[in-house]
Amino acid sequence: MISFNSKFTLVLGLCAAVALANVGDQAATGNRNISPEVICNKGHCYAKLFRPTSEFQEILEGQEIPPGLHVQMDYQTHKKYAKLIDPQESSQEDPSSILVVDTETPGTVHHNIDSLAISEHEATDETEDPTQIEESSRQNLQMAFDSIPELNEVIHQGEHQLYENYLEIVRSSQDPEIVTGALEELMDLSSDMEFGLLLVNGETLKTMVQLLYTTPDIGGPEEDARRSIRIGAALILGTAVQNHEKAQEAAFNASLHKTLLDRLEEETDTQVLRRLIFAYASLVRGGNSHPSHVFMQDDDVARLAAIFKKSDDYFFQRKCIYLMSDFADPEMQYVLDDSNDDGNEDSGSSASQSNGSWEHPTVNVGPWCEALQHIDLRKGHDDEHPEWLIIENAVEMLHTTYPDSCVLKSNRPHDEL
Repeated sequence: MISFNSKFTLVLGLCAAVALANVGDQAATGNRNISPEVICNKGHCYAKLFRPTSEFQEILEGQEIPPGLHVQMDYQTHKKYAKLIDPQESSQEDPSSILVVDTETPGTVHHNIDSLAISEHEATDETEDPTQIEESSRQNLQMAFDSIPELNEVIHQGEHQLYENYLEIVRSSQDPEIVTGALEELMDLSSDMEFGLLLVNGETLKTMVQLLYTTPDIGGPEEDARRSIRIGAALILGTAVQNHEKAQEAAFNASLHKTLLDRLEEETDTQVLRRLIFAYASLVRGGNSHPSHVFMQDDDVARLAAIFKKSDDYFFQRKCIYLMSDFADPEMQYVLDDSNDDGNEDSGSSASQSNGSWEHPTVNVGPWCEALQHIDLRKGHDDEHPEWLIIENAVEMLHTTYPDSCVLKSNRPHDEL
């Protein structure tokens, strides 16, 4: 028979067990009922939705940011801060604000985060045109880039200083090798449109022309260096005016084409002659505003033909023939009023067509036709110089374009081939 004390002890134990079970269940239930609007991180709990005030407050990890706030970021700590927008400050740009590009509205660039007006919940189900979205994004990104201030052109300013330094060396140094080195540096700059124009104007052009007249010390140790000076000056002038109409006009007004013809007639060094004809061809080829006929008149054509006949250098002659082929090419011709005594300032300044064919000025190319037709073409028909066929093509083109002054001879050497 169980005693009264034992029964009492058993009842108390059961009651205690039931009480402990209820406490544990309540504790577990309490943990499950923590509000989902609260975030607990490392023992610190805070509201999931950021609650802004009129002062900047830190946006904690995981917090949702409601629309319509002024948001900033500390770029050292990468922490974000937000506050309510002050209408009085809305017209003032804060350089530390986040730049937001609105890709939904063309032409819209904002400096505040509130420009993100469309959230995922507000997006429509309507399918948008990808092409329109891409165009809107492109426009706004371009506006964003345009709003960035341009940096100073430090490199370009440095190039100007280098240009002045090298030019001073060319003008003042008495050492041919030092001058040659400076000319090589200037040649690299001469292909730039700005430097090209500077090199063919005023005192700088005079300096380059003077270098073309640098005479070698026959048999002396400086002969190669002096030759290099003339080569360098010719290359600089040719590169400066090549495909550069403003530079061509400036050089033509300074009679550089006549100076180059003078040097072509007087120079005896083959290497220098090749560079001189490059400079001359680059100048007189001209462009839309100044075609080759503006730069080459009858006297120039005759002088170049005489220079051509005097040379026995294949490469030099080939450059001359290419130049005259371009001169006679119908696709490169422009209308030119060759009566230069009537004061017509527009002579040769514009391209035009008449009935689908080009009109050609009256130019005497007879000296060229005669020079080309007296060359024995059989000398050029070999494996070493197969391009001598350009002579025949040049003759045909000159005759087609200028039939009055370019008369074909019936006993040309090529007829015997």
